[in-house]
Amino acid sequence: MVAKNKQKINKQEVAQTWVFRGLKDFYISFEFEDANKWHEYSTFFCHQGLEKICKAYLLLTEASQYENLTEKQALERVDKIAKGFGHELRKLLGLLCLKGVLSSTDMSQKYERFTGDELIKILEKAYTESRYPVPEPVHRRYPIKTNSNLKMFEDPIGMTAPIKFSRKIALKILKKIESDFSIVIPKNKVSSKVADEDWIRFYNIFFGNNNSGDIKKSNAI
Repeated sequence: MVAKNKQKINKQEVAQTWVFRGLKDFYISFEFEDANKWHEYSTFFCHQGLEKICKAYLLLTEASQYENLTEKQALERVDKIAKGFGHELRKLLGLLCLKGVLSSTDMSQKYERFTGDELIKILEKAYTESRYPVPEPVHRRYPIKTNSNLKMFEDPIGMTAPIKFSRKIALKILKKIESDFSIVIPKNKVSSKVADEDWIRFYNIFFGNNNSGDIKKSNAI
């Protein structure tokens, strides 16, 4: 008789898996930004990264639903819980505010000339507009005054403000994961395909830490 797999997973493994995926998205965003092209994808991947890091914290709060299950059952339960949270950043960030992870100050900070509320809308629009043509793109809300009859608009999806906002909020959540659950978030490279010097530059921008001596050269978080 072959014994069935009864191995269990714990909340730290779940959180680190979701954080790893989120950091990978933020790194891909950084590559688009660094290359100075297709800026909408940079903002799109920031949305993806922030969404996953939000879910990493929220999944930790739901650990009692999966930690005592077998590995297969636990993974299925985690998947169901994560899908139940949806993709709306406003909802995810709102849940984290209710749990005291984020504050009203975090959410209302201005970046460049955009409010936090505007930036959440822009990130959510980037989730759709970077992939599909839409009848009313968000840039139409930001006309530029000109002296001609030519209609011109700013494109907030292509600006740095939503990128800066998403990075700062994500970093705040990561720090709360560490402090609230005593889970260390490793800062290793997300892939062997990433050059060491590129990862260090991203690390310094995202984590705001110029001391890169603790960055290991492993291929996973």
